Amino acid sequence: MRILLIVPPPPAAVSGNERSARRLADGLTRRGHAVEICTSLEAPARAARYLAAREEPPFHVVHVYHAFRAASSAEFAARSGQSGGLGPARVRSARVLTFAGSDLPDLPLATDHRDLISGEVARADAAMVALPEQRHAVERAWPRLAGWVAVVGKGVVAPNGEFPLREQLGCRDDERLALLPAGVRPVKGNLRAVEWFADVVAAEPRARLVLLGPEIDRAYGRALRAALATVPYAWWLGPIDAGAMGGAYAAADAVINVSDYEGLSNALLEALACGRAVVAHAVPGNREWLHDGEQALLFRDRAEFVAKLLPALRREPAVATIAARGPAWVAAHHDPEREIEQLLALYQLALARRDAAIGE
Repeated sequence: MRILLIVPPPPAAVSGNERSARRLADGLTRRGHAVEICTSLEAPARAARYLAAREEPPFHVVHVYHAFRAASSAEFAARSGQSGGLGPARVRSARVLTFAGSDLPDLPLATDHRDLISGEVARADAAMVALPEQRHAVERAWPRLAGWVAVVGKGVVAPNGEFPLREQLGCRDDERLALLPAGVRPVKGNLRAVEWFADVVAAEPRARLVLLGPEIDRAYGRALRAALATVPYAWWLGPIDAGAMGGAYAAADAVINVSDYEGLSNALLEALACGRAVVAHAVPGNREWLHDGEQALLFRDRAEFVAKLLPALRREPAVATIAARGPAWVAAHHDPEREIEQLLALYQLALARRDAAIGE
């Protein structure tokens, strides 16, 4: 198959959505499929270039990876055969839509961008989510997709690159590092982590906080820099190469998540695969698959954040036992090859719906 994956444009192009799309592209390529990735801003020109070379649709499947951040224009829809722009309906590409996180029903940003999402739903033949609870929510909110939403479990391989995190920060071995890998924007709670971490340091003076991730929201990034300038215990290093994350995880005593909500966090899966202690906010997108005391430690508020994080930073044996389960659990539940098999089944579902519509 020829497949086009459309991802959000900058600055969101360096987010987890883009990383997930590239993982899917790599897996599809291993299976012999021709895959291209572009942002929603590049998509119309990409389709036009292909149409100049052949009459058939440029792609068998167009996969939009985020229902509003990667939403593509009506111009692209026409050029890729989505709205009759290529002539007869028989040449239309099948269209798949990923609900990745902030585009899930009833979340604030999804409500703000409902019109954009509605346009993508109207063009979609099928959709994918990461968790069963998300499938139910999408089908309730968008009846047109009922019966056409698949759960595609994320696959992950532990990153094994090196990154001298402690050396770069000048941290001693006895200093205790909490790592927050997340793009800097309000939903990720980066600023909240810095504020709440003051309570952690008050109880454990050796505690340090390291933030890794790109600046997605500039105003929020300015606020974060201002907060960091007032505390001695936290640093923001920006993004690092995805492969090097293995070294960053290895240097951390705990990997934390303080988001308002998630789709399904790549960073938390990677941390578990690396055998790190995970301390995560008990919010939608986390609490469905992480269970307190099994794969991770979950918190609901500031006091629980401190209470759950301190044992991890102090390297207590009970937390180490939980963290040691992570690699085997991830291998059993988040196999990358199974992810590609589920994705290809979804593509066939979308193609079947397209063909059924053509036959009507």
